[in-house]
Amino acid sequence: MKYDIRRLTLTADTLLETTTNLRHRQILNNYRRHAMLEVSGRYKEIFTPEMTVEHPFYRITSADGVLELDGIEAVQGFYQSLIDNHSTVMLLEHENIIVNDWGFASEALFRSFIPAETAMANGHDVPDMNANYIESRWVCMMWPYDEAGRMIGERVYQAPTASLEKCTEEDFLTLDHVRSVFDPILMQQC
Repeated sequence: MKYDIRRLTLTADTLLETTTNLRHRQILNNYRRHAMLEVSGRYKEIFTPEMTVEHPFYRITSADGVLELDGIEAVQGFYQSLIDNHSTVMLLEHENIIVNDWGFASEALFRSFIPAETAMANGHDVPDMNANYIESRWVCMMWPYDEAGRMIGERVYQAPTASLEKCTEEDFLTLDHVRSVFDPILMQQC
């Protein structure tokens, strides 16, 4: 079964069908665009003055501890590390979003499409070093926004454990595939 990367924004898309509050729509559209840019490895475009404040702050918690990223350089370095580690391609499933004037909160099952080396670096026992894997982990996020509807940062709380399953080559989502799907959508939004 080939995963459909377009389902990444399904919950935001569904909320946009019924959300009439203009501020909430702006936040959901920002989140939706951010998600597509991130998984496409186009993270630098997230930091336009229309999308993100000049000095974002991220706090990411995991079993390894708390990582705080203060400022654009630190945050962009983090996104570049995702590309370098071949872990930028992810799909969210079972997502729930609550949107309000301050921003939004989300809980979702993150499925990251990663090579064996990344799975091993993430602490998994990897039975086949020539295979690709899907790492699944529950994640809660809160993203505050400023008065202009720009993201101030991210607060990300990851479950301490994740499952790992082998993924066939035909089902594995690659960065090239994700870009081929999202690049035309992102161009239409400019």
